[in-house]
Amino acid sequence: MKTTTKFLSLALAGLLLALLNASSVAAQGPLLQLCLSEAADFSPVYPTDVFPANAREIAAVVHLGPGESHKALTATWIAVDVGKAAPPNKEIAKSNIPLNKMTISFRLSLLGSMPPGKYRLDVLADGNPWKSSEFTVIETIKTPDVKQPADLLPLRQGQVWTYSYVQEAGPGAKISLPDVKPDADGKLRFAVTLTVAGTDAAGNRLDMRRNNALVFQEWWRLDSNGLASTQRKDVDPHAKDAVEDLTQNPVIKLDPPQMLLRWPLRAPQVWTYTPTDHSYSQTIKMWGPLPIKGPTATAPGYLVLIEQKEGVGALTAERQWIPGVGLVHEVIISTVGDRLAGRSEMVLQKY
Repeated sequence: MKTTTKFLSLALAGLLLALLNASSVAAQGPLLQLCLSEAADFSPVYPTDVFPANAREIAAVVHLGPGESHKALTATWIAVDVGKAAPPNKEIAKSNIPLNKMTISFRLSLLGSMPPGKYRLDVLADGNPWKSSEFTVIETIKTPDVKQPADLLPLRQGQVWTYSYVQEAGPGAKISLPDVKPDADGKLRFAVTLTVAGTDAAGNRLDMRRNNALVFQEWWRLDSNGLASTQRKDVDPHAKDAVEDLTQNPVIKLDPPQMLLRWPLRAPQVWTYTPTDHSYSQTIKMWGPLPIKGPTATAPGYLVLIEQKEGVGALTAERQWIPGVGLVHEVIISTVGDRLAGRSEMVLQKY
């Protein structure tokens, strides 16, 4: 399982995980949480009970409680009150999943937009009521005032984004960074800044600093296709000179460039990314506009979920973007089988 900058993210810089020592994901149930999707560890991605009509897909993450044992769960999706679109309490979908683990997910998928109104998900365990969750579908929220790709984020020289960053390993595993002391529960907490530090043929170079030490560089290009990453480089802050650093950490060119936000901002949409060497493959899903929490207020934005599987391992990266601001929230989760290997979270504080 590779956990390198070859994957996708600024937040993977310096990620050191004891994957083989990680223990099984602990049950966090009983839980029934509606959301847009699930992360690699079956935690909910964008948990909510209010969905835009254009979501096209609604997920429900299920965590059984400690000691629970069932043969199967049955999910029934019900349109409680959607006006003239359907009779009251109309059953719209039903699915049954045999159980062989403590965490699963259900999904409701539609070809078109969902009628606004009130809905409910009922879950049975071996035919007996287990949990229910009500939710609402509303008309799509106001679209951000974005007229051209340049409006997506301010990629101007000297622009700085400041984030809080938390990094943790799965149960039984350890992480370490030479310049960060773990807190009482073993998590690493530090400040991260992203700075537009230069421009060249590859695009705008972003320098990532961890507690003021340069640790990572990524080149972003913003054009008529959207925002893409063109190359990346780990930086050793302890290298004696630039030559030693470049020898140990060469620039990784992304061929083709890796799309981060597609233009125009039509959502939902799904695309895939595979480099020319076919060393890995990713599925990318994009939703929006959605209410996204920024450093000062909630604003219409977009959610991008990247999923990558390799052997028995999986990685997901949830990225939340607000046009005109940039990346405001990122969560990266890695697993090996049903074992949580590590989690990192980056939250924008100011820009």
